Amino acid sequence: MLTKDVIYLVKQNRSTKIVDIYKEIETNELINVVINKACLKHLTTLDGRLEAIKKGYNIYKLTPIYVSDNLVLQPLYSTRNWNQIYINICNIKKVIKVNGLTAITFINDITINIDISYERFKRYYKNCLKIKEDQFNLMKEENFYG
Repeated sequence: MLTKDVIYLVKQNRSTKIVDIYKEIETNELINVVINKACLKHLTTLDGRLEAIKKGYNIYKLTPIYVSDNLVLQPLYSTRNWNQIYINICNIKKVIKVNGLTAITFINDITINIDISYERFKRYYKNCLKIKEDQFNLMKEENFYG
């Protein structure tokens, strides 16, 4: 269900809206279930990924989720928040500050405005890129030496 084409996920009442480059779909599964299923395809769980990133990177709030090299999800609000959005940082084209909001434009030119400061989002983005780069380097090293 979650592929490299996902640009963001939105938590809804008892469902999840998945927006990818080509379409929007709504599933009757909770957002954590959808993300966990994506993790399971890579032989891990959502809880395992969260625990590893928390311990490995000391990120305990709004912990990003590395699913694969093309799918790194950054939650924008607390998991308890009714308005939760997970952004796939791999499909971001540009980020700009607009009237106190942050505008994120994705590779398919869809733009969303989020109520998070530009500086805060830059920190999230930087953390995600560091995790992605580390995982890529680890994979490269394992393929070379393995």
